[in-house]
Amino acid sequence: MRAILLAAGYGTRLRPLTNTIPKCLVPIKGTPLLGIWLERLTWAGIDPFLVNTHYLAEQVQGFVSNSAYRDQVKLVHEHTLLGTAGTLMANLEFFEGRDGMLIHADNYCLADLRDFIETHHSRPPGCMMTM
Repeated sequence: MRAILLAAGYGTRLRPLTNTIPKCLVPIKGTPLLGIWLERLTWAGIDPFLVNTHYLAEQVQGFVSNSAYRDQVKLVHEHTLLGTAGTLMANLEFFEGRDGMLIHADNYCLADLRDFIETHHSRPPGCMMTM
């Protein structure tokens, strides 16, 4: 399973904190939120990752290139924000026809991702997605 992590937004609701740091890099207990997602998704057996960038993209690029996940992450810069559906549609080929996850990487979530994946795989026939 692969994952697209949406990390391009401005984080306006967290201003002034996000005046100098993208929301996906805001630290939670000292760890950038994007790092938490990459760690938890990897633990759940998910990779590779596509991360979209826009606002303060150079900081996201720097974080990824200096992380243990640098070889698992493909960065895609959006000159104009595409929105959730737009980013998904523009990058559908990333999934290579496999199941995938779409993650808002600027949200904090403690759900058990392995349970989520198991539920997805045991969904009823004809059900295309799990939310």
